[in-house]
Amino acid sequence: MRAINIYYFLKSSLIIALMIFSPNLLAQQERFEAGLAAKDRGHYATALRSWLPMADTGDAQAQNNVGFMYEGGLGVSQSYLIAMDWYRKAADSGLAEAQHNIGMLYHHGYGVAANPVEALRWFKLAADQELPQSEYMLGLAYENGNGSPLDYTAARKLLLSSALKNYAPAQMMYAFMLQAGEGGDSDSFKAYIWAKVAEKNGQASAIDIISIANLALDDEELIEAETIVNDCLNIGLNICPI
Repeated sequence: MRAINIYYFLKSSLIIALMIFSPNLLAQQERFEAGLAAKDRGHYATALRSWLPMADTGDAQAQNNVGFMYEGGLGVSQSYLIAMDWYRKAADSGLAEAQHNIGMLYHHGYGVAANPVEALRWFKLAADQELPQSEYMLGLAYENGNGSPLDYTAARKLLLSSALKNYAPAQMMYAFMLQAGEGGDSDSFKAYIWAKVAEKNGQASAIDIISIANLALDDEELIEAETIVNDCLNIGLNICPI
């Protein structure tokens, strides 16, 4: 995911407080959400009209979303350079999603020369704020030595952190490292569980890890693993074995 729209979830008590103490902030909130609703309906020009005035006055989340629109050519002519400019403005305010988006542009070489070292720098900034997508990308970089020396221990830690936030690609990659024994002993039991969780969350290719792990487990272990998978999905990922 190269770009992330930021959705606000406000409790009614907070909305009332905004109405009493900060009517301008409430109006900004309503404008931002109107842009989200317009984008979801495919009314991209309307979304931009909602966000641009906010972005021009320094709202980092609006700046990130305007960058997203230019990156994807949604309601405007596609321009990675303009997208990068808006992302940088948002990133200067410390917005993790914008930092991640800059990292992805450098990672893929969109609008700039591909630069894994620079991508890694931006992913680190966002991962320090525990953004799961950046933890995943940083973990991948450590796992395969792209822009960084190999560091399986750091990779597993980052991928686990992302996986626990229910980021499915990280769940699958964490399962892979468990099965492959990267950063520790191979553990087919844990690998099977995390691969099944990833599969349930839409990672169809996790079946490859499941198949390999399955060969190393007996019937009783598979039954136990399936029970744990169901508990992980229904109770919480914090109970999954790590």
